[in-house]
Amino acid sequence: MGSELTSGAAAILCALEAAGITALFVNLGSDHPAFLAAFASNKHNIQIFTSPNEMNALSAASGFAQITGKPAGVLVHVECGTQGLAGAIHNVSKGRIPVMIFAGTVPITMEGEMRGSRNEYIHWIQDVPDQRAIVRQYMKYEHEIRSPHNAIQIVLRALQFCMTEPKGPTYLIASRETLEADTHLPSTKPSQKPELNMAVEPIGLSPASIEYLAHALVQAENPLIVTSYCGRSAAGFDALKSLAQLLAIPVHENAPIYNNFPTTSFLHQGHQWNGGGQLLALAEADLVLVVDADVPWIGAQSRPKDEARVFHLDSDPLKDSTTLWSLPCEKRWRAESSLALTQLLSFITDKALISDSVKATIASRTSKLEERFLARQNRLQTAEVPPSDGSVTVPFVMSRLREACSGISIVGLNESTTNLGNVADHLRHEKPLSLIGSGGGALGWYSGAAVGAYMALQSQGRDDLLVAFTGDGTWLFGVPSCAYWMAKRYNTPFLTIIWNNGGWASPKNACLRIHDQLSTESNLSEKFGVSLSPSPSFGKIAEGAGGAWWAVIEKANEVESSLREAIRIVREEKRCALLEVKIKTI
Repeated sequence: MGSELTSGAAAILCALEAAGITALFVNLGSDHPAFLAAFASNKHNIQIFTSPNEMNALSAASGFAQITGKPAGVLVHVECGTQGLAGAIHNVSKGRIPVMIFAGTVPITMEGEMRGSRNEYIHWIQDVPDQRAIVRQYMKYEHEIRSPHNAIQIVLRALQFCMTEPKGPTYLIASRETLEADTHLPSTKPSQKPELNMAVEPIGLSPASIEYLAHALVQAENPLIVTSYCGRSAAGFDALKSLAQLLAIPVHENAPIYNNFPTTSFLHQGHQWNGGGQLLALAEADLVLVVDADVPWIGAQSRPKDEARVFHLDSDPLKDSTTLWSLPCEKRWRAESSLALTQLLSFITDKALISDSVKATIASRTSKLEERFLARQNRLQTAEVPPSDGSVTVPFVMSRLREACSGISIVGLNESTTNLGNVADHLRHEKPLSLIGSGGGALGWYSGAAVGAYMALQSQGRDDLLVAFTGDGTWLFGVPSCAYWMAKRYNTPFLTIIWNNGGWASPKNACLRIHDQLSTESNLSEKFGVSLSPSPSFGKIAEGAGGAWWAVIEKANEVESSLREAIRIVREEKRCALLEVKIKTI
């Protein structure tokens, strides 16, 4: 077959499609005529999804990538659209989420020298000295495509960085002239073939390291595994579960980005973000294996004893993008956790390391952990009892959600800020990738992520109920007018549960942790500037933007009927539903 003359923009789309990218979230501008022409040609199979807001676009790509494990693409408008990506840039960077971000630049000629030369006043206004500098510190790779002839090479190189552990975002720019210029496809060059330019294969542990760590785990009296994102893949979740079950090792999730372990297992030690005090399992551990964790513990509130042996296994053990970080440990390894944990499991089994004395230790540990698990379950059940005054609490709503979803698989997006733990503790999830977070600290991820995650579930033929948990302040950060419009246009219905406590509790709590003498003062939320009184009409905003059904819950006796109707709306009518749950005001 002969080659075909095409544009630089079309070559980029060709490279993305050949590399397996199926979704491109776009917010278009005057730098994109060549892309629009390529879209109109219908010569590609990439699905184009319009997002009126750039942060929503990147959050949607994030949600898609987090569910599928595959990269998604984002296309935005010059430096303005790049800045419009806002906090989502931070989230995909810190969350190690593979996303390909493209932006045009202003034309590089101004007197008609080339096709695409400047012909609008804005082309001078949007000219900045270093557009890539806006996002450079957050990217694994950033570059400018200066010629259409090597556009495919650069796209494939960016994808290599995206998908090599630790994964993460990349950013490419190109001028209008480059995007408009002609090149020939398909290319026969090896450097432009996706199958010859794949990401680096994940690595496990060396034989010596496997033996060293396996013996340490087997010999420990009170081992503990701490993780935050081992469950970013089903393989990691399953490998951790198998190893922990084999040796009866308790697992604690500290500031988890993904759910990493079945919460219904007696080995599960719960979740911790801020607060909660000293974790008993961490205090008594004689060996701690940290697996894929950015903050395994906060020393000011919980830490292992000084004599405990600490090992660190991580795809990003040095936390390359974090300037102040330290985890003193006996051994530290850079490895892909699902591979490394599977290696450990096989070594322990094949070498018959579980002697009679080890079996006795495991049996004793099992008995103790089962007893603690029952006590913890009782505490959680007690917390789920509604107050006598009929008011509503997060644990109670979560218990009713579980009941209403009996037989229905849930995928939760947890951006509940000060109620992150309540959602995670009371959802009682057991399957991998059933509760995920943004990966970072820029609030407003939930809304776009819900759209992208739903698309990902659809692509896998799944019918899970998608539930976004968020606070009232965080809900506003999510640019809901855009997100619910996208959900309606692309038929991606999800349930939103807003924990309305009347403001931003996180900054208030942060202040009181340092200035506790202020806790006795009245009307603090107003004085601090964190009050959201009067509350916006959340439901009306969602209804106006995307036709969402909504209800406000103020009393415990309203919860069950509202949940069941919301679930029916999402699953049968294929519309978004929103429940505003009024909890104790900050």
